[in-house]
Parts: sequence; C-alpha cells; structure tokens
Amino acid sequence: MTLSQRDLADVGVLIGCALRPKTRPGADSDYRTLLGRYRADVEFRNAVDSILDGLDAQVLSDSDLGLVLGVRRESVFAYHVSDLPNVGGVRERLLVGLVSVAIAAYAFPTPADFDDDRVRWVSVDEIERFVRDMCDQLKRTPEKTSREDESFEEAWRTYDRLSPGYKADKGKRKARRSSASSPYWVAHVLTWMVDQGLARPAPARGPEVFQLLERFRIQAGELAGNATYDLLAAIRRGDYPAEGAGA
Repeated sequence: MTLSQRDLADVGVLIGCALRPKTRPGADSDYRTLLGRYRADVEFRNAVDSILDGLDAQVLSDSDLGLVLGVRRESVFAYHVSDLPNVGGVRERLLVGLVSVAIAAYAFPTPADFDDDRVRWVSVDEIERFVRDMCDQLKRTPEKTSREDESFEEAWRTYDRLSPGYKADKGKRKARRSSASSPYWVAHVLTWMVDQGLARPAPARGPEVFQLLERFRIQAGELAGNATYDLLAAIRRGDYPAEGAGA
C-alpha cells in the first residue's frame, strides 16, 4: 500500500510531537494514535524512520512515553551547548558540557544502568560534590590526566577554580549564587533539563532534588564509549585511577 498525502502529513505530526519533549501520548490523543500506528504499521514506521534519517536523526525508543529521538552532530535538530540561556563563551560551554556528562555518569555509571528503568534522583549538592571530588582526584594524577582530551582538562580545571558555595553577584547586597560558583552551573543544567523533558523537580525528596526521566536515560545511553563519560563513570564506580596509575 502506498502512503497517501494524509499519511505523510501524519508522519510529520508524529515527528513534530517527538520534537516537543514535554508532549506525552497519555495527554495527547493524536500523538497516542500515531505512536500506536508507528508500532503496528510497518510502512508507516519505515516512512517515519526514512524521513528522520534524512534529517540526521533516529528513533532511540518508542515507549509509552513517546518517541525519543537521537540526532547526529550535523542534524538541524542537534542540541548545541550554546543554545542554553546565559551560555555564550567558551568557559560557559565547557562547564555546561562537563556538568551534563557528570550527571549521566553519576546516575548511570555502568552500561547495564542504561537498560535499568528504575527511577533515579539527583540533587544539586550531590552532583556538585561528585564533580568536585573528580577534580581532586584528577589533580592527584597529573601524569594520567595529561593524556586526556585538552578541552576536558580545561573544563574540569575551570570548574575547580569556581567557588563551591554561594557568592554574591557584584553590586548585590544579598548573597546568592552567581556564575562564579559551581552550584550555579549544576542547578543551571538541571533546570534546563526540566525544560527539555529530561528531568522534573522532586521537592518532596529534599531541596533542589530532581527526578531523572526515561528520556534522559535513553539519550544518556548514547554517551557510552565517550572518553569523558567513561572517565567520570570510572570515578563514580571507584575504578579510577586504574591499578598502578598515578603512583
């Protein structure tokens, strides 16, 4: 059967829903219907996958929470760190990139964790301590870190120079987090993740606690094999430095 113009329009509607991270099939009947068709209708599924391929994207998951897409670096839909608000310079991009990978490594330190759908929570304080401890470990193994990617080394050294607590913005009377403090950047990334449907606030579990959603777990799985993720995950597991390294 050849797909009609109406069918192709439905393909576009489904892709559009998948590109809106806060849209859920449970709350959108059209999305729910088209997701069901994507699962059951091979021709329709192939059309969706082919169009996504032409856009340098692919379906990573088609769970009841909707289509989760992954995109290649060259895709028009590719996420760039500079897309975040208040992230314009190299320093800011390095910090956001480091914190983003740190959240993934903290919550999913082994490849098997990416297939485990149990609920995970993280807090600003937990991620801040994790990254801070990572910096301390890397400072103790300079001969090993010198072999790492230069941008990664610049990122963690930039983070290490930040204030670990509150620091008043210049000219402000009341102390509050500013971009000169590391918790500011952790909170900044987690708040952005909420906007992208990757996390949700969990105030009942404590101040600045966030629940990581399935969409983040699936997308974070694409980091497997990334050198920075592998190093941070090893630190999270307690496997860094490797036996005999740094001594």
